[in-house]
Amino acid sequence: MIRFGRVLAAGCVALVMVLAGCTSQRGGDSAGDGTGSGTPAAGPTGQPLLLGYVTQENSSVGSFPETRVAAEAAAAYANADLDGVKGRPVKLVTCATNGSPESSQGCANKLVAQHPVAVIGGIDVGAEAAMDVYKNAGIPYVSGSPQLNGELNSPNSFSLTGGTAAELIGITDYLTSVKKVHSVHALYVDLSGLLSIAINYSKQILNKKGVTDVTLTSEKADAADFAPALSNAAKGNPDAIVVVFQAQACARIVQAASALNIKTPMYLIGSCASPAVAKAANGHTDNLVFASGYLPATDGDKDPAAAAFAKRVPAEQRTSGSEGSFSAVLVVRNLLETLPDPTPAALTTALRATTEYPNVMAHPFTCDGKQINLLPSICNSAVRLLTWNGKGFTDLTGNWVDGRKLLDLVS
Repeated sequence: MIRFGRVLAAGCVALVMVLAGCTSQRGGDSAGDGTGSGTPAAGPTGQPLLLGYVTQENSSVGSFPETRVAAEAAAAYANADLDGVKGRPVKLVTCATNGSPESSQGCANKLVAQHPVAVIGGIDVGAEAAMDVYKNAGIPYVSGSPQLNGELNSPNSFSLTGGTAAELIGITDYLTSVKKVHSVHALYVDLSGLLSIAINYSKQILNKKGVTDVTLTSEKADAADFAPALSNAAKGNPDAIVVVFQAQACARIVQAASALNIKTPMYLIGSCASPAVAKAANGHTDNLVFASGYLPATDGDKDPAAAAFAKRVPAEQRTSGSEGSFSAVLVVRNLLETLPDPTPAALTTALRATTEYPNVMAHPFTCDGKQINLLPSICNSAVRLLTWNGKGFTDLTGNWVDGRKLLDLVS
């Protein structure tokens, strides 16, 4: 069995799963309305309910301050519009990591010492080192945009979307089931040993789905110039190019694609679903498709939570990752609202008992540990495919895409 989570931890998320054909499953609509029915007469005044929050900032390996901004916006919205949790204000205690395991573990210890009812995870490449700290403290770790091994298979971790893993298999479902592609080329972040894994497994699965041409091109995340690697990925006029990088590199990649006048459809993972990436293409976005676990939020959105996200989070910070943090805070708030005693243990029990529970801006989730056997912390593997209209992201297909069943082909 491919150890998908280990590849995820290196930032490349099992290229095997990018190129694995799958069957789609349409899920329900986003139902995240916060359960509120208008602004309360007065703000919450009871004893605060603490939620820990951790994400990566000011790091050369990736910085995601927009995720914290969104989490803080969600807490403010919960208190201003939803009366907190039964009259108790939601208080966010934040900690920023630098991408190292040591900093993630340090943040975990700092947050646990505050005795939060849960810890919300943003984006943190060192998160695996922190999982045992949360588990030993009996505190659930809830993420809206998981990336790493520990987040995806720890017993106290609950991933409300499937993150990069689900995005990649969703892309492949669309390519094989809808587009009926015969050639897929991939440009992915260089990781020792990944190329041989991808060749040995992804080609086998793609061949089963009728994809006869698979070309894999790797490049360093901090490459001085992405043009040579991108040109190589575009050779032979493939039906699609799949891009597996984080947002900072994706911006440079789409900029290079624009300069090279590459017209081939390019499919990018959710970490690249950022206005900064789309704008870097210099108006050449017709061939760009982004996978995300979240529906795009717009000003005046009919969904109250989505409208609150659009109102409270600046447009340039409305990314898939920031949606994940906003969503996770509100989902935890909604679950706590249902509990007689909002403790970490009670919340953990409630999470494990969820079945098609209304998500926020995302597909409903079920945290029974059985959605993806390889990655039992994933509660929801459905994604949407998005395009950029010059002002924001828009839904491409109108359907949820769920490729989890295809993972049986690599067992």
